[in-house]
Amino acid sequence: MKTKTRFALLALLLCSAAATAQMTPTSPAPPAVPQFKDYPADAPYTGKNHPLVLDSDFSRSYRTRLREAIASGKPSFAGRYIVTRWGCGTGGCNVGAVIDASTGHAISMPNALMSVYPLKPQYEKEDGQELIYKLSSRLLVQAGDIDSSNSSGKDVVEFYELRDGEFRFIRSVPYGRADRTKP
Repeated sequence: MKTKTRFALLALLLCSAAATAQMTPTSPAPPAVPQFKDYPADAPYTGKNHPLVLDSDFSRSYRTRLREAIASGKPSFAGRYIVTRWGCGTGGCNVGAVIDASTGHAISMPNALMSVYPLKPQYEKEDGQELIYKLSSRLLVQAGDIDSSNSSGKDVVEFYELRDGEFRFIRSVPYGRADRTKP
């Protein structure tokens, strides 16, 4: 008799727990932040840098900066791209491009970046940059005040994939930097 009672109580407990779980609303898990490993690049390009190709208004407008980058740079993004940046005329503002070392084709960065202060701890080893990338990945991360149609532009991190010769927006998340004044 005790065995039947225990079994009945266990069954009642399990049914009750299952019913409660079905009635309890659960909040969906937040989407995962894109990871470099999820956007692998081809093997690194090791050949000689191709001369700049002046095939767009962008490459013609910034040919001096782009040629300087090709002359002194080596691929550091997405297997074969040289990353270059320069100021856009105001303190802390940066624009730039990636240049395919194998073809000489330049691609403008997705947006202008404003400085970020202070950087989150996970980015502090990234040379104090607001632009984070790896040779082994096609993922580009921009953080800070961003002039973008994809977000509010204030204190955000935007993720882009370089695919088929253009940056494709993945998602934007709040940056959440501390409320401090710059030194």
